[in-house]
Amino acid sequence: MPRLLHIITGLGTGGAERSLANLLAGGLAARFECRVVSLGGAGRFGPEIAALGVPVDALEMRAGLPGPSGALRLRRLVRDFRPDIVQGWMYHGNAAALFARAVAPGRPKMAWSIRQSLYDLAEEKRGTRAVIRFCAWRSGGADAIVYNSRTARRHHEAQGYAAGHAAIVPNGFDTGLWRPDAGRRAALRADLGIGEGDRAVGFAARYHKMKDLPAFLNAMARLMPRDPGLHAVIAGPGTGPENPALSAHYAGLPQSRVHCLGQRDDMSAIFAGLDIFCLSSWNEAFPNVVGEAMATAVPCVVTDVGDAAHVVGDTGRIVPRRDPGALAAALAEMLALSGEDRRALGERARRRIVEKFALARTVERYARLMDGLMDGSGACADQRDSGPAPGTATRRGWCAGWRRGSPIAARIPSASGSTRMPGSRSATGGFRSSTSRPPGTSRCKAATGAT
Repeated sequence: MPRLLHIITGLGTGGAERSLANLLAGGLAARFECRVVSLGGAGRFGPEIAALGVPVDALEMRAGLPGPSGALRLRRLVRDFRPDIVQGWMYHGNAAALFARAVAPGRPKMAWSIRQSLYDLAEEKRGTRAVIRFCAWRSGGADAIVYNSRTARRHHEAQGYAAGHAAIVPNGFDTGLWRPDAGRRAALRADLGIGEGDRAVGFAARYHKMKDLPAFLNAMARLMPRDPGLHAVIAGPGTGPENPALSAHYAGLPQSRVHCLGQRDDMSAIFAGLDIFCLSSWNEAFPNVVGEAMATAVPCVVTDVGDAAHVVGDTGRIVPRRDPGALAAALAEMLALSGEDRRALGERARRRIVEKFALARTVERYARLMDGLMDGSGACADQRDSGPAPGTATRRGWCAGWRRGSPIAARIPSASGSTRMPGSRSATGGFRSSTSRPPGTSRCKAATGAT
């Protein structure tokens, strides 16, 4: 069985971490002898991956930075495992994959996984910008660069990433786990005090500025005062009013109808209790939460980031990013639908995920890509576009297309390539465990900032 070594920046809460766990659980670990190395800690997903029988090694590097001891340990792990393929995940993981291939016995194939868009490089931390540029310089040596969205590919190739071995494998979803459930819906709403005739709009993400939770809170602040049956359900670590960056945004909301759940490990039950899900991010590639909500038959209002418009299709509403007014208008439009019409929209959303983004399909495409690396055939035709992504030039040299300090957004077409109108639209074995905060449920005390 071919040996596949995954090197990832960390295993905490995040879309890339969840996607790796999903791939392994969805059958990849049965087709390859897999091992996972986290440059950071074991985090949330380390125990979950180890429970599959996949060894997890956490190097505990400070902020994912390679130090001498971490590099030596990674070298020992690589030489012990003797991988046939080294797969990097996220920028630091991709850089570490270069090192791992260099010290591995023989010369294993190397694939990178890139799972975010780059609307503006200046928004990234200085160290991350340096790693992005370094990887652009060295990207010609990758045997495959696996993106989870066309937008991510377009943005990175505009930064000088090699186009010749690019493959697109979208995220996949376990539609047996993510599904509507009347019992779980009733239980959540009873627990939170959401009445049968009330409507619940959800947000789910860890706290990060690119998730733009303030835009969601701003939109809800425009809607909730005139709609006494409207509730906000917010899940994710660091997303409550105790976060100093958010306390002022919570202050104007009716505290009795704002439910902050913190870190939850039962998100399938949370989604089941929603009427609408909202993505307010200004940067994504392929947001997992949108696919999870859609698979649970919850219609979505999303910002036009990454491939979100493509994922939603004609089952929800798309608005410009960083526009709380447009977000509020789209939510108001969705809330104005009858319950029957919203449910019909949600059912169409679930069918779209089942037909186009089921986990089994994603695992199969990923496994075929890895098989292609092993037998020398490269990316499969259905995974690789012919030539560079739209809107980019063929890469010439190590860093062609990179202009120091120039915003990417000024040089890259919108995700859907269409002209924008104001407002919304429909889119056509072992590890060291990290300490995590126990899951809790609390209601936001918006006026006081307590939970």
